[in-house]
Amino acid sequence: MRFCMNPLSVFTYYYRNIIKLAPVFLVLALAVFGISLTGVLTGSISAAAIAKVEVYRGAAMISPNLEEGKRAVDANIKGDLAQNPNIAATYPTIRFSTYMPTLAGQTSAHIYAVNQEVYPVLMHALNLKLVQGSLPRPGTNQVALHKTLMGARKFKIGDVIDPAQDEQEFIPDKFQIVGMLDGTTPLSLASLEYVSQTNVFRNWGRSVLAIPRPGANGAAEQDLANLDKELVRPYTYSAEMQTFTQDFASMDAIVWAINSIVVLVLSLLAGLLNLIYFLDRMNEFGLLLGIGYSRSFVIRRALVESLLLTVLAWVFGILFSQGIYSLLNIFIFEPRGVSLTVLNWRALQFTLPIPIMVGLFSAGTVLMQLKNLDPMQMIERRD
Repeated sequence: MRFCMNPLSVFTYYYRNIIKLAPVFLVLALAVFGISLTGVLTGSISAAAIAKVEVYRGAAMISPNLEEGKRAVDANIKGDLAQNPNIAATYPTIRFSTYMPTLAGQTSAHIYAVNQEVYPVLMHALNLKLVQGSLPRPGTNQVALHKTLMGARKFKIGDVIDPAQDEQEFIPDKFQIVGMLDGTTPLSLASLEYVSQTNVFRNWGRSVLAIPRPGANGAAEQDLANLDKELVRPYTYSAEMQTFTQDFASMDAIVWAINSIVVLVLSLLAGLLNLIYFLDRMNEFGLLLGIGYSRSFVIRRALVESLLLTVLAWVFGILFSQGIYSLLNIFIFEPRGVSLTVLNWRALQFTLPIPIMVGLFSAGTVLMQLKNLDPMQMIERRD
């Protein structure tokens, strides 16, 4: 059976003029990829920072005020925390950090030194699990690192973090990697029995981890926020998220400003290409008007063709972008503990202005041309 297509279908022009429409289609698809890239990269940076803050949702940290020369949490505050009805338990800790490469350069990755009996408590509170090796033995310089950190640094079980062999390393002592943790919260563990007795950590702050009771996170955070700031520095989820949101908002505003300019230029380009193709079809539209089709029908048909092309190009651009990110993840990012995707609201909202602006510009040019189109003039043309 021979394939037939309705001559007035919006797909007819596409089918017969694929080569003409290809530049507009490809420009829009590549624009989606280029714009989504900024959203994906900044989103990855934001997700990594938020993941660090997630620690405080399950275990808030109260540190001594080092600026005031405090090296340990005040004994009275410890007593108040132990008796607080909104806090299930408190545990001593010393937190130190190593570096972790990211898409935006290097950042710090926290390692919490706690007593052996606290390992399962923190892992349960933060939904972590041991996926390889073992947890650090008490009194040893062993660490269990999060999978993200191990991927970023290309570590494997048995490797040693040695500041003497890595000039970028700022851990003051050697640590042997004996385990790998996995979960949404990038937490790494070390032995408090070892760290607290090691000379290089003698001036490090002795902090306290506070596990909130189920359903009492808000009340516990409020109680911690009211602690004497001259004595301690509380780290709570809400407070740290607020600080991060404020800091990240400036970078987000810059990215949106740049993207807005790019989207405007691309919209003008795509709109002008659409206008060129439309002017090339003036005889077609004039003929439709001349043989009796209403002006509203012709306008609607032209608008649907233009807008449908824009939407199809946007969808193709999203799929094309995700394909590129999937390949990059397989060969580059996932081995380093990072995964890029355009299939999330943050990345998609960066691309949405493209079909909207291009659609509005194209619709505007079509309406202006068709509004004053004289069908008899088109029919009487000799060219």
